[in-house]
Amino acid sequence: MRKRTLLMSATLLASGLTPLIVVSAEAAGGTPGDVNKDGYRDVVVSAPDATVAGHAKAGAVVVLYGTSHGIDPSRRTVLTQNSAGVPGTAESGDRFGAAVVVHDLNGDGYSDLVVGAPDEDVAGDDGGGSVTVVYGTASGLTRAKTVQDPWPGSHDAYGRTLAVGTYNGLNPVNDGKLSIAVGANDAEVTFVPADLSAQSNTSGNGFAFNPAHGIVALTPIDVPNTDDDRLIVHGRGTGDGGWGYDGTGDDPRTAFADPAGFEDADLPAGTTSAVGDLNGNGSPDLVIGNPEDPTQSPDTSLGGQVTIYYDAGYSGSPSRVQTITQDTAGVPGSGEAKDRFGASLAIGDTDKDGRADLVIGAPGENGGSGAVTVVRGTATLLDTAHAATWTQNSTGVPGSSEAGDAFGTGVRVVDLNKDGYADLVIGAPGEDGGAGAVWWLRGSASSVTTTGAVSTGAAGTGLGSAGGAHLGNVVTGP
Repeated sequence: MRKRTLLMSATLLASGLTPLIVVSAEAAGGTPGDVNKDGYRDVVVSAPDATVAGHAKAGAVVVLYGTSHGIDPSRRTVLTQNSAGVPGTAESGDRFGAAVVVHDLNGDGYSDLVVGAPDEDVAGDDGGGSVTVVYGTASGLTRAKTVQDPWPGSHDAYGRTLAVGTYNGLNPVNDGKLSIAVGANDAEVTFVPADLSAQSNTSGNGFAFNPAHGIVALTPIDVPNTDDDRLIVHGRGTGDGGWGYDGTGDDPRTAFADPAGFEDADLPAGTTSAVGDLNGNGSPDLVIGNPEDPTQSPDTSLGGQVTIYYDAGYSGSPSRVQTITQDTAGVPGSGEAKDRFGASLAIGDTDKDGRADLVIGAPGENGGSGAVTVVRGTATLLDTAHAATWTQNSTGVPGSSEAGDAFGTGVRVVDLNKDGYADLVIGAPGEDGGAGAVWWLRGSASSVTTTGAVSTGAAGTGLGSAGGAHLGNVVTGP
């Protein structure tokens, strides 16, 4: 890997690993996450292995538009690299949609899509990867632009992870403005000005990550009352003997990306991150999920765990710490190997009490059928005593649990019908033989309810009924 001048310092804080993309900053001039600017937030669901024009695993992205009655599968847009206005051509193995971020990049009130196709061959570079911005406009998602890779010779899988924020100091040439953070299969993050005007990029490798694994997750943190964001970066260790449990040097790591660094912070192991105000005090809380079991990491409980750092979303100094597993009192189920509890996370106020609630996906639960747990926020710690778990066998949830469904691989909490209650959207990419499906469960005064629950599969979103699309692998939005 070609070495470059370090433009970004990061304090290595502990252990963590793999992808989920979260964006929390406000979109200027419109409703965050509203792609068609009708006042309703929308949900974007990826099917990275969808067949397009006969090309297997070319990939597709489905925009499900919010309405007064929530998700209506008939109100959708399907995007591929064969769609009008989208650069490139759908080819086998591109995996367009393997990573997706939704954000208003140009401040016109229409939220835009940033889409990664990490396996695309680019200019003779097998698997070099690509990133495309698809703009929301008054005439729909018909205008797009490629985000150039400034150092294609240094890595492959450009676009495997994405995040949008104002990363002052991390991208010095773009301080005070939005940037797109892009991860690849090396141990660096590339920052691109969100307006794509200059296409002048900065990058840094201040992480003790193994370049053979690369950056596997990026989560931005919107710092209150400032025009400045932080970035949580997950990767694999360098093999420096820090853990020594299997001799491979593949131990998971988590780091803050910040030019000042947080010398005293100590982040836990985790494959995913989410940020929100769980106790309603106005300060962001940081949640890190680690679905790995003790055979893979010495710091993880059997079946996975979630760690909440209260009031440490940007300071690195938590006021308190809470750890949740399936063996925590009140949490349904019990921790078992391969449950992958914490593989996905989402935060939002499902009960409209002013405190956000935490959604935890466990796609490996019950032989890989999957489950999702909702833990409500309080003025102190999360209320594990009244945690609720949902599966396809829960009363009112469409369908039935089957091995391999992976229900809960993707989760998102967003108010789709503007009733003030955040709703729960769940992806199960293994449903129907790998075709995949998505569920919408409403928020209510008692939190998530199955009353009026809606489900739609690959065929219902215009992707056809053939298996292998893996709809619901990524579920994202504002």
